[in-house]
Amino acid sequence: MNHFIIDGNNLMYRAHSANMELKTSLGKYSGMFYGFVRTLFSLRKKYRNFKFIVVWDNRAKAKYDIQPDYKAGRSMLSGTIWEQVTDIRTCLSVMGIDQYEKKEYEADDVMASLTKTLKAEGQVYIYTNDKDLLQLVQDGKVIVYKPKVGVNPEKFFDEEAVKNMFDVPPSKLGVFRSFDGDDSDNIKGISRVPRKIVASLVNEYSSVENIYANLDKKELTEFQKKSFEEAKDRIKKNVKIVMLDQDIQDLQKNESSFDKEKLEELLQRYEIKSIKSNDLIDLFSSNLDVRYSDPVEVVQLETISLFD
Repeated sequence: MNHFIIDGNNLMYRAHSANMELKTSLGKYSGMFYGFVRTLFSLRKKYRNFKFIVVWDNRAKAKYDIQPDYKAGRSMLSGTIWEQVTDIRTCLSVMGIDQYEKKEYEADDVMASLTKTLKAEGQVYIYTNDKDLLQLVQDGKVIVYKPKVGVNPEKFFDEEAVKNMFDVPPSKLGVFRSFDGDDSDNIKGISRVPRKIVASLVNEYSSVENIYANLDKKELTEFQKKSFEEAKDRIKKNVKIVMLDQDIQDLQKNESSFDKEKLEELLQRYEIKSIKSNDLIDLFSSNLDVRYSDPVEVVQLETISLFD
């Protein structure tokens, strides 16, 4: 069985951003709901022999305990916008799409744990813009599908594509990004050390501990060595935040079942006329019990190159 895992919060924010001015005739904001369902509809037409799953964020308590200002500065959506999230989750339930989450864990770690299990059953596609998920890429098993954003086209990441972007393989990306930092998550990396040097050290020594244990063996300037030492405590904290947890147990699963009447009611409430409930049910009718025996068909789904 092949699986298509969608980063629910990531898609939710992108759907809102692209359609934020959209409202119903009664003045109810509808852009997030419309964009989310529209995207699912389009994706499902392309990936019919994948079981679709949506994963949701919870507040990552352990990460905030390490760094209280983790993700500080991100804009918050208003309550009137958040009302759509409940309806999106209800819509997924009556469309036959299972949803996963775990209290006090981010979606990243839930997706990582799911992927570790599901890749043994077949191919896994992960639909997200989150670079941290690139740690999971594995040729023949796991592909990260980065959707189109603005003028930037969609991109499919295999191991070579990850190496081309970061100069390290997926298995070492968590360590590299701990040094590199991430402004969107308010994670500060090491200052004024070229990324090529960091990548070289990560490729050679693999872990933060080994890198610091072998710094004196490398031809670094005194300024660069000082930068590494000044960032040491911060980098050790970063790696605990950035590295994905692939071993979460007892994930919360919101199982789905088809409910045509409820689905029609939601589409009508949001005044979506371009998508019919019957079309959604037809598309997702196999999602509850997908069984395919011909692996060649999976390879033929994508005709575009994995490389830019």
